[in-house]
Formats: sequence, structure tokens, C-alpha cells
Amino acid sequence: MNIIQQSINRPIAVIAVVCMVLMFGLMALNSIPIQLIPDVRKPVLTITTTWPGAAPAEIEREIINPQEDVFRGLKGLDQISSRSQTGRARITLEFAITQDMDKALLLVANRLDQISDAPDEASKPSIRTSSSDDQAIAWFSITRTSDNKTPIAHHGDFVEYTVQDLVERVPGVSRVNVYGGVKREMIVVITPERMAQFRLTVPAVANALRASNSSASAGSVEEGKRRYTVRTEGALTTPEQVKAIILRSIKDPVTGQVSRLTVGDIAQVSFGYKKPTATIRRLGEPAMALNVIRESGANVIDTMVGIRAAVKNLNDNILPAQGLVMKQIYDETVYIDSALVLVQQNIWIGGTLAAIILLLFLRSGAATLIVSLAIPVSIIGSFVAMSALGRSINVISLAGIAFAVGMVVDAAIVVLENIYRLRQEGKSPAEAAYLGASQVWGAVFVSALTTVLVFTPILIMNLEIGQLFRDIAVAISISVLLSL
Repeated sequence: MNIIQQSINRPIAVIAVVCMVLMFGLMALNSIPIQLIPDVRKPVLTITTTWPGAAPAEIEREIINPQEDVFRGLKGLDQISSRSQTGRARITLEFAITQDMDKALLLVANRLDQISDAPDEASKPSIRTSSSDDQAIAWFSITRTSDNKTPIAHHGDFVEYTVQDLVERVPGVSRVNVYGGVKREMIVVITPERMAQFRLTVPAVANALRASNSSASAGSVEEGKRRYTVRTEGALTTPEQVKAIILRSIKDPVTGQVSRLTVGDIAQVSFGYKKPTATIRRLGEPAMALNVIRESGANVIDTMVGIRAAVKNLNDNILPAQGLVMKQIYDETVYIDSALVLVQQNIWIGGTLAAIILLLFLRSGAATLIVSLAIPVSIIGSFVAMSALGRSINVISLAGIAFAVGMVVDAAIVVLENIYRLRQEGKSPAEAAYLGASQVWGAVFVSALTTVLVFTPILIMNLEIGQLFRDIAVAISISVLLSL
């Protein structure tokens, strides 16, 4: 099929195709996520284990070394690095770029399950993947009102269970991290003199508390055709329950009386708060902080609209009762909006300058209009391909579109110039259009193909630099192909 002849013979069909490209391009533009930079996939897993009160040497001996031993020989693993600090162990696993991270995550979890001699006080290791999605799109501070005298760190449970929960419900939010708060806990202060009087040790008291604060199955009771499962509930929720825990029972051999030593006999039990490990201040006032991480592929602009609404609801209805105020101190959409506006201005200015230059050299308003139509059709049409390929609107992709503004008119200028030459020789408009396009079609096609081939290595590169600049390659390649 001769596409040039068909395009000349069926102008209505050509106009319909152009309109469809514009329509689908605008629809795709509304569905493409907007963010500051492209998503960069990093083949990195981080394993974090907490052991409150443990020294770095103990962390390395009891946690780091056993975990590193099970990770050796892991398929696709390039490098292992670890860090031991007071109360926390962190191991970073770097994999090959081509590694399937879902499979790697499963293998790492299975290897961790093989460790059976971890300290009882240590938490279960948590595994996190590393990517550009981990960058916070917003930061907030929570401060006290003038009439609130409660230490700000003591509001940690409220912020975690109320504020964090409400913000995480916003569509597009992956998680919310809270900093600066402490959890409520049961505090048992042992009197050394009383403990020595009864010849007890701290480990003995701790073991008694640990054994009493547990729930376990106690078997079953059969009654006729029914069978009831019996379970012992030992969760300690009040100071009175802790005080009643029996540490020792002594029976008098003469009188037969039994005396019992309880925790309340040697210790004071009350509710309190953990000791803060960090202090946050904002404008000289104690504060808590939390950041918001978006879901992969979520539209940052739409997500921030929902977050602002949730924060307004908190400040108007929930936080005043606790004497707290929540303020936003960082908003990624400010940088996104300014960057998008700047690039859009460059696109409009570049397109206008290109049209002016065409008018000066072609000396024809109709010819300038025809050539200039290649700019919006190619640019808007490229959004369809970007949406289909899962790309996003960001400063990188918009920079590629800005570069493409001047490139998409090259083919139109060459073809139009050749048509104009044939018209000067006396040929009819239809004949000049057909011959003018046919004669230079090969050169125009090769010119566009070389431009696309230049960006092919970036399109197939899996390195981080390739992922970062892939949007430029997609925007320019698709725009130039559409300009044909």
C-alpha cells in the first residue's frame, strides 16, 4: 500500500487519524502519573533487626554474623555490607541489575528463617527494598499548643495509632514514618534490699514476668458430642496483675501454711514511657515529625491533595482535643509544579520560536501552519506511548519533549520544500505533493531512524542511569516517529 498516495486521496481519513491521535493523547495525559523524577529500580534489600540495649559488639556477634553466614552464596548477590550500632543491626544486600527482586526477597526471607538461635529480646528482622519511591513526598511536624504541658514524646502512641492511620488511608500513600515519639510501657522498679532479703536475682524476676505474660493452649475438654478448646490467657494489662505474679511459694512444714512472695512485695509497678532516644525541635519547640511515602506509580499531585485534606481534618477535629498542631514543612509538589511550569514554558517558547523561524524562511503563512502542526500532533501523540510503556510525567520526560519540539519539524520542512520546488515547475498540487513526498521519503525515514537508533542503548539499558534517562529516549523517539 502506498501510504503517500492514500493520504493524498483520502484527506478526511488523515484528518480523522490526526484527531484521534490528539484525543487519545489528551486522555493518556490525564492518566499518566506526575512526579519529580522517574522511578529508579535499585536491586537492594535492607534487613534491619533491633535488640534494645545491646552493645554494637553483641549486635555483631549475635545478629550480624549469623545473618551474613546464611546470605553467603545467595544467587545474584553482588555485595554484602553491614552496620552495627547500639540496639540495631542493619545488613544491605546489593544484587545484580538483572536480578528478579521478587524472587530475591523470597530467598532472603527463607534464609532468615534458617536462623534459630537469635536472642529472645531481639525483634524479628524486617526486610525493605530500596527505590526512588522511598523518598518522602511530604514532611510534617507535630507540636504542642500553649496549654499542653505533656511532653511531646508521650504522644507517640496517639500519633501512631490515629494520625498515622488516617494519613495512610489516603489513596496513593504507601506508608507513613513517625519520628520523635515513645511508646507507653509497664515499668517495674525493683528494690535491691527486698530482692536480696529473699535471695532473688534480676534474671529470676525477669523470667517470672516473661512466663506470666504469655498465652498458650491448655488442651481441650470433651462434653458429649462437643469439644471445647481451652486456652490460658496470661497477657498483663494492669499494674495490679503484675504485682500479683508469684515469685516464690514456701510451705511451713509445721503449720502447713503457704506463704507467697509476689512482685508487689519487692518492686513498684506503674505505667510509664520509654526513654526517648532522639530529640526533635522545630523553631526552638519540642516536636514530632512524620513523613509520607507514596505508592509506586501514584500521582504525586493527586496524592498530595488527599494528604492536605486529611491533615486539615486532623487539625480541625482530632488534634485540638490532644493539644497538638500539625504543620507541613516540606512539599515535593512545590518543586514539581515549578519544574513542570518551567519546562512547559520552554516548550511553548521553543515552539513559538520555531514557528517564527519557519515563517521568516518559508515566507508563507499556510506553509508555516502546515509545518507547525507537526509539533502538537507529535508531542501530544507521544503521551499515548508513554502511558502504554508505564512512563510518568516528570522533569526528565518533559525535557525530552522540549528537545523534540525542534526535531519533529525537520521532516515536514524537507518534504514541504521539495513540494514547493515541484509546484514552481508547474505541477499540480496533488502531483507535486505525491512526487515531493515520494522523492525524499527514503532520506526522511533514514533521518528519523538514525535519531531513534541513537537512543536505543538507553531504552534497553538496565543500569540506574539508563532508568533515569529512559524517559528522554522514549519522548524523543516516539515524537520523531510520529512526525513521519
